[in-house]
Amino acid sequence: MTSPDSLVLETTTGPDTLDAIQRTLDELWAAHDVDATVRMHMDLAVGEIGANIVEHSKEGGPVRLRMEVEVLPDAIRTTFLDDGHPAPVDLSTVTMPDELADRGRGLAIAHRVLDELSYRRDGQGNHWTLVRRRSA
Repeated sequence: MTSPDSLVLETTTGPDTLDAIQRTLDELWAAHDVDATVRMHMDLAVGEIGANIVEHSKEGGPVRLRMEVEVLPDAIRTTFLDDGHPAPVDLSTVTMPDELADRGRGLAIAHRVLDELSYRRDGQGNHWTLVRRRSA
């Protein structure tokens, strides 16, 4: 469901997916007065989770992706659903990797800038929920 307070992106992942994700966020930001820090944190976290889905859900192969971003009275919530492989992640143990590490910062960054980051897997696929309160 799409309303003035939410937008949905449904796509098959490919080279333009991250641009489409950012365009969807930009469209929502243009329609709502959302604090710049909140927008920046959501842009960063959504981009990181979106990039992980594109890169890892089928070893870089295309997956069906649905993203919904909602402006709620007290928060911004983004949900992702994809039909890729299960994500082998335990979000309770996510930490920033060693400073010399080439990879592994995306989840830690998202976890740090969000008020909620959750993942579950069911018969439909991978479900990610990202929430950032609108107040500081």
